[in-house]
Amino acid sequence: DFQSRVYTATHSRFGHRVHVSRAPVKTKERMREKVSSYLADGETTPLAANILDPVRVSLVCSNPAEVLEVASWLVEHGPAAGLPVVRIKNKFALPDAREYDGYRDLMLCVLFEGSLSLAVIGEIQIHVRQLHD
Repeated sequence: DFQSRVYTATHSRFGHRVHVSRAPVKTKERMREKVSSYLADGETTPLAANILDPVRVSLVCSNPAEVLEVASWLVEHGPAAGLPVVRIKNKFALPDAREYDGYRDLMLCVLFEGSLSLAVIGEIQIHVRQLHD
């Protein structure tokens, strides 16, 4: 599964320096809520195209330098691990922390193809331990 693939890839490079925190698959109810919010915003594209995290995992790093090291490694080596990065969102760079309730991370969206050849976008959130805990 997605989380196992992320764990295997990151553990092979970073060992226990980076903690992998598994998250449950996003529920149908939560996906419906997100789609409804996009509809309320007046979006006209296929609304389900906005759901980029049905499967997700968090990587918790010791410091900001390690966050960058992990992200750079995933961008470079993700394709070989079956996790090519298709989008990066840096919430550390946002000018106003209140927009996300003070929440900051570096988010990588990766293309994940499961055992049934079904491809989905998965989300890898990379955190600094001090902000995560």
